[in-house]
Amino acid sequence: MATIKPLNNISFSSIFSAFDRAFEEYEMQLNKDELNTLLRRRGFVPELSFGAFENEKLIAFTLNGIGFYNNIKTAYDTGTGTLKEYRGQGLATKIFNHSIPFLKKANVTQYLLEVLQHNSKAVSVYKNLGFEISREFNYFFRKTDDFKIIGVYKNGNLVGYSIFEPNSGDITQIAVDKNFRRKGMATIKLDFLKRKTI
Repeated sequence: MATIKPLNNISFSSIFSAFDRAFEEYEMQLNKDELNTLLRRRGFVPELSFGAFENEKLIAFTLNGIGFYNNIKTAYDTGTGTLKEYRGQGLATKIFNHSIPFLKKANVTQYLLEVLQHNSKAVSVYKNLGFEISREFNYFFRKTDDFKIIGVYKNGNLVGYSIFEPNSGDITQIAVDKNFRRKGMATIKLDFLKRKTI
């Protein structure tokens, strides 16, 4: 029977080890420094993040960042994962439900997350928890020095841009003016980003 508790007394090495194993099948991998940078940028708060433990081994987790979104104190799910051999036990749901009273006590009134559309299991978990899917895609930034911004111009006018983190390859935003779409602008930017992050 797994025990759920906050992560403030858990070493970063233990968190990284669990994160690394939980996401070992994903397309993009993060090393220890990259994960540390990502968590700092996303406002990771260990005492409001939770994990499931079996014999003191971290087997599932939700890493919450805390900040303000649309002037509302918000928790941001910056990483939820379960080690492969412990999946199918509903641990993500149990961790989320366990965290709610603690988040409310910290005056967090909104919860924001992103999920890859092709990760159907995660989408199902979040829908069952009552999350609504929004097509809006807004970002706020911490650690802005970690990012690079590139623009695409035509006749001196900005017609597209990308914001990315060279160390991790994380593309935070990519946009093209609606009048210049389907003309290869995004492809040009992605080719440029690929060269900058390899």
